[in-house]
Amino acid sequence: MSKLKKLSQDDLSTISDDFGEILEREVSKNISTKEVEDLDLDIIINYENDQLDVDVDVGVLFDALSDINQNQIMKAIDGAYLKFDSYIDENYRD
Repeated sequence: MSKLKKLSQDDLSTISDDFGEILEREVSKNISTKEVEDLDLDIIINYENDQLDVDVDVGVLFDALSDINQNQIMKAIDGAYLKFDSYIDENYRD
């Protein structure tokens, strides 16, 4: 795997925004949006010593009649991280 490029503050902001979009798409693919009343994404980016660490906390408020479980949310998050890895490889590696 090639080395991560030196990231600027603008890069980190773009990465955070793009990861949010990836997460939203994956959640909507795995979970019916009709069953979700509110979706809160908290993306935490840590970039030190040329290492990028991205964590996410997903808060979902479900409709009272929803039968969505935690495994479905975790599947969406895992899918988003896989797509995010590809995004980083394509855009931020030498």
